[in-house]
Amino acid sequence: MVKLGNAATAIKPKGGGSVKAKLIGGLIVAVIVIIALFNIFNFANTDANRIGLHYGGGVIEDKKFKSIVPPGSTNKLIGPGDTLYTYPIDQRSYIIGGDGADTDAADEVTVVSKDNVRLGVRVQVYFTLNRDKDVIKSFHERIGLKTEAYEESGWNAMLQSYFRPQIDRALSAVATNYAWAELYNNEAKKSQFQSAAAKEFTRLLPAAVGGDYFCGPGYNGSNDCGELSFTVQKPMPLDKGIIDGLEAKQRAELAKATQEQKNQQVQVELQSVQQQVKLLGSQGYLLKSAIESGKIQFMVIPQGGNVSIPVPTTQQQPNQEPTTQPSQPAR
Repeated sequence: MVKLGNAATAIKPKGGGSVKAKLIGGLIVAVIVIIALFNIFNFANTDANRIGLHYGGGVIEDKKFKSIVPPGSTNKLIGPGDTLYTYPIDQRSYIIGGDGADTDAADEVTVVSKDNVRLGVRVQVYFTLNRDKDVIKSFHERIGLKTEAYEESGWNAMLQSYFRPQIDRALSAVATNYAWAELYNNEAKKSQFQSAAAKEFTRLLPAAVGGDYFCGPGYNGSNDCGELSFTVQKPMPLDKGIIDGLEAKQRAELAKATQEQKNQQVQVELQSVQQQVKLLGSQGYLLKSAIESGKIQFMVIPQGGNVSIPVPTTQQQPNQEPTTQPSQPAR
């Protein structure tokens, strides 16, 4: 039977073990304290091209808007459990079709012209986010939270959900005012089409998203919001045979114009001949034409002059003495 004193002595920790236990316990307490501090003291940071929206989220407070965190902020203290949502403030774009598109490279908006030809149109829209406090707060609560536009993938989804349908509607509404050939090879008409489409898009977009959330590319937060930049490339018929037919028609018209020009030139020359015949007579005109063409050669000899004119001889036969004709005095 073991004595109680000996048992107590057996379980009593040695001095070294006591120190080790104290160190481990101290580390655990420190970690707990650090975790608690990080939950109590929450810090917000924003990049130079992003603006932050600070929302409450503590245990004893509602998740309401608190403040704007300016671009380029570092270690801004916010409350425990609070959330920071950031949005881009630099120039942004939404491009349909082609290199660098936000959609597939082969994508394009399909419209129908006044003469019922289906056309494909590629579009570029450049803009910035309106950073007015009330406006951007409304954008976040109406659009941003729903699409998670504060994330890059959510931002792209927002553009696809709100920009693309309004672009389609604007181009479709305006294209019916123009024949397809006007949009294809008439720069003045194409410019009118682009201006009208831009005006229609800027009317439709605020109505669709619920506010003037987007400004022009030159907006910097302190100047006027401005209009979005809206450009279109040359509308192209989806049926390539239509282009071939147009080019064939243009070649035929060019050939016709060339022939008409030649006919006009011939008519002018004919009128000139008629006038010369009337002035010189038919024989005189023929003589003049022969002289101008070099078929008749003549020279002017002064009166009383003595000029020797060589007379050509027949070809000399072998072993035959050359013969010459005496020079004839000119009369």
